[in-house]
Amino acid sequence: MQRKLIRIVALILMVVSFIAYIAKAPAFPIASENLLPWSMWFFIFALANIILWQSVVKLLSFSLMVIWFYAFAASIVPETSTATVDLGDIERTPEAFVDAGGIIFNGKGKCNTCHTLDTSAPPGRCPDLTDVGTSAATRQPGMTAKEYLIESLYEPHTFLVAGYGNIMPPVWKPPISLTELEIETVIAFLQSQGGEVDLTPFEPPVDIGSADAIVEEQPPLLTGDVARGERVFVEGAKCIACHAVAGIEQPAGQTLDDGVEVVAAPDLTDIAALNQPRYIEESVLLPNAQIVSGYGSVTVKAGGATIQGTLVTQDNEQITVRVKDAAGNEEERIIPLTELDPEPIEELADLKGKGFFWIQMTLADTGVTVSGDLVEEDDENVTLQVGGETQTVSKSNVRVQATLIDFDENVIVGELVSENEDEVILNVDGEEQIIDTFDIDEGPTYSRAFGKRLVVTSPMPDNFPLLLSVSDMSDLLAYLLSLTGATDATAVEAAEETAE
Repeated sequence: MQRKLIRIVALILMVVSFIAYIAKAPAFPIASENLLPWSMWFFIFALANIILWQSVVKLLSFSLMVIWFYAFAASIVPETSTATVDLGDIERTPEAFVDAGGIIFNGKGKCNTCHTLDTSAPPGRCPDLTDVGTSAATRQPGMTAKEYLIESLYEPHTFLVAGYGNIMPPVWKPPISLTELEIETVIAFLQSQGGEVDLTPFEPPVDIGSADAIVEEQPPLLTGDVARGERVFVEGAKCIACHAVAGIEQPAGQTLDDGVEVVAAPDLTDIAALNQPRYIEESVLLPNAQIVSGYGSVTVKAGGATIQGTLVTQDNEQITVRVKDAAGNEEERIIPLTELDPEPIEELADLKGKGFFWIQMTLADTGVTVSGDLVEEDDENVTLQVGGETQTVSKSNVRVQATLIDFDENVIVGELVSENEDEVILNVDGEEQIIDTFDIDEGPTYSRAFGKRLVVTSPMPDNFPLLLSVSDMSDLLAYLLSLTGATDATAVEAAEETAE
């Protein structure tokens, strides 16, 4: 009789502990210290029932233990879902908004994927936001920190920090799709980074609920098979040689095509969770369209020497370039922008597109030389920041310098006065010099200005559209669109739904 009573009590305790475990009840006997959680109580009682009972009850206990094992294993696996917070009844206080904004910053908003909050951390894809609550007030004249943060989240392309491309998506658009209230909490969180939180209501620069602002996520231009796309990523295009993806390893002994080298490239584990399909497609088809900060290749001339490497950081005063020495060892070199060598500019057109940021010109009517940072240009004028003021110069009022080499290897440089098929007339040191075209070995080459420039290009090959078949390209894009940071099975299902 006593043995039967023990069996019944053990069975009841097993069922109770299993229900408590599934319901996530507080630990017993001391919940605050998590002493003997219900998962352990269930394990003890289930083991006791397997020992005490026979046949049916033993089989039931074993079945529940199997269920418990899988549930327990799932509970200790790190979660990959996006962290969210319920803002339905949030209290409008700085503390509540900052806490909620921090959760969204590190969760649904995925801000921490590209931004850091630690100046000692390795540079991210986007600017470090340490003390942004105060530094934001210095970014644009006449704008407060809050006004700058509002503009940066709603329309991030408006103000770009030096050295960082236009890669941040508006957070109210898919795939991130933050609401106005969620954006307001993120702004509060950013204000708290070194500044004071201001919860004064504001009018968003974009009415994200209006018909004009509603953005439907555009489907990919090409659709393919995710599994085949992974093979193209690893074995065909060999993207895995430079790009990391969680759970994917580069095949041992893999060799690259001639002229292709392994370089540091962005991690693509959750690329589809951060960007729209068209951006991903553009990145493969036109890799130079938008370059992630810290991964662009740059070539500059300073002190007569040519320096090639990876542009690590850039601001208004200097650049940091990662270069390799003769032994292949990497080092970072800091180069002040003032030390870059000016180079002649033949045509005053699309200066910013060519990478020029500083221009020097001599005015034809006065002979005065002006120089400064390039502000803007149009078909007729160039505007420079000269000292603390802007100065607009007409492109037609610029002296043209000509350089030529005669057959005696003399280099002649002067202001172009006139030229025809028989002769070139230059003003050299205040005197006109006539050069017969038959005496010219090289040139003349012309320069209407001198400028310093910084051209950043992607080290990624731009010939994938030629190397890959349409089918392979479609499959590769399908695979990239499956990289959301979720589990493989979830990612494949999501990509297949997109393809359909």
